[in-house]
Amino acid sequence: MASYHIVLHGKRIPSWPAAHRLFFNNVVPLLQGGRGGVVRRHARTVGLSLLVTVTLAGVVSGAGGSTTVEPNSTLQARTPDRIPVHRTARRPAALPAAQAAASHVSTSEEEALVWQSPRHCERVVKNGGRMARHTPDILRIGTWNIRWFPAGGQSGQRNHLNTPTDLRWLTCTLVWMQLDILVVQESLATVRASDSWTRVMQALERQTGHSWKWSGQHCGKRDRHHVGMLWNTSRVTLSHIQSLWPFNTQASTPYTPCKGGRRPGHYAHVQSQQPAGADFHLVGLHLKSGATPAAFKERQRALGRIGVAIAPFLDSDRDVVILGDMNTMGTGDVHSQQAELHDMRRVVAEEAPGFRDLPLTPRCSQYFRGRGSWLDHVLVAQDMAEANARSVRVTGYCAVAGCRRIHDKYPLAYRRLSDHCPVILDIQNHDRDPHS
Repeated sequence: MASYHIVLHGKRIPSWPAAHRLFFNNVVPLLQGGRGGVVRRHARTVGLSLLVTVTLAGVVSGAGGSTTVEPNSTLQARTPDRIPVHRTARRPAALPAAQAAASHVSTSEEEALVWQSPRHCERVVKNGGRMARHTPDILRIGTWNIRWFPAGGQSGQRNHLNTPTDLRWLTCTLVWMQLDILVVQESLATVRASDSWTRVMQALERQTGHSWKWSGQHCGKRDRHHVGMLWNTSRVTLSHIQSLWPFNTQASTPYTPCKGGRRPGHYAHVQSQQPAGADFHLVGLHLKSGATPAAFKERQRALGRIGVAIAPFLDSDRDVVILGDMNTMGTGDVHSQQAELHDMRRVVAEEAPGFRDLPLTPRCSQYFRGRGSWLDHVLVAQDMAEANARSVRVTGYCAVAGCRRIHDKYPLAYRRLSDHCPVILDIQNHDRDPHS
């Protein structure tokens, strides 16, 4: 009978044959970090920082205590600084050249069609239209709050304005945008959500010819909002994926990153697959929602913890991108919203290493009661030479509407994708750090 070993940061831990199936099928997928690959026979290193042992009785013990695992059960392991990565099962066959490559940059009329319906989107993509050309010199990063993915709304509160996420349409828009990384807010962590991301990744592989991965936060209730990252593995590698608990103002230790039902930051180190390509720290955020003074102050406190949260990473590289839904809605009126935007820019500029809040084009990323608002932000380190853009691009139904008032019924994309719109940042894919 085969014997197995796992190497965890140089510590060799045996797993006995009677427990190996339980360990490999239930424990490792939850504890494995984002360094790629799978656990294999004979000492394959995996990206873990938590010391794990497995006994014949099926007890998993580590820094967070011990958990008894029954056969065929799901283990909710406490791993504060490493997040599981979901991979698609197979690599698809190469696509025909006409399908795999974009032939032209879409006009504004084509962009409107992409967000009109899944059928119109697929027609644009089939005809070679893309948001921008995919070149080796650019990495494209997006942030998108995909409302209650994939349910579309909170259980018991769904209506005609928030139907389940249209996975076919979502996949088509991702192909059209030609993103290398998408930071997602409001993904659930249910079995249905995991299956839905698998379906999306499989469809992306068929349509792009590339392999994709998904990593979502696993702390907190499964049927509540989580932050995650989806990326094209042929373009970038994401590693050291972990929760940054300081962004949850109610958390005080790494072992309770989702304390109080709040969301921590979702961190990854990004390395381009291109030789001498860009590398940087990436943080996805979803700050407290609410147009109340208490929610306003909580968002301020979270942003005031940027320096503390990312300080451990700055010795290796001071290039940082922080993006996501920061819910800069003020306390319910235009004046307070503008005040929050102004205060946020002041705070992030003072947090090491100093950040710029890039303006949106057009200037909204979400609609509420027919009016566009700026809730989603992209912060880049002030000295990050690779991120020299003066603004970031908003697409989706927000761009089609031009952020003007929507008086009639909401567009189909609002109802079947999200009330938020994708926000896109292009980064120069060349390492321009001073040491290079």
